[in-house]
Amino acid sequence: MSTLVTLKQSFKGDIVTPEDTDYTKAIARWSSYTERRARVVAFVKDADDVTLALKYARDNDLQVAIRCGGHSTSDSSSAEDGLVIDLSRHLNYAVVDPEKRTVRVGGGTLWGTVEKEAIQHGLATVAGSNNLVCFVHLQLVCHAVLTMV
Repeated sequence: MSTLVTLKQSFKGDIVTPEDTDYTKAIARWSSYTERRARVVAFVKDADDVTLALKYARDNDLQVAIRCGGHSTSDSSSAEDGLVIDLSRHLNYAVVDPEKRTVRVGGGTLWGTVEKEAIQHGLATVAGSNNLVCFVHLQLVCHAVLTMV
């Protein structure tokens, strides 16, 4: 069984537990109704961190939730006494290539971040009106709706 100490030794991001001063902020969600008291919040920096967090959760029989923007109206981005893999702190970025007119985003990128970067390059975004929603989630929902029509 892997321990929290072992996880912290190899983890590049930030590990937050109920004992930490920023714990309340780490479990906060858009709707307080969806907040759950996670045992561990893992603010991942890369795929290796995700792998380490999943191994820790498996070894300790913890439910896993993924948080992108925390805007979910269900409690799918929270895990009571579980582990939350949080993409919002270190993977919230948008890099625009103005020549190709494309944008590369991190898994925790909010729509507002994409809009702000696009506007700086004279580009406009065409989906979503709430800039607090996670870009990845919004794109998956838009794609699902468009493919069902």
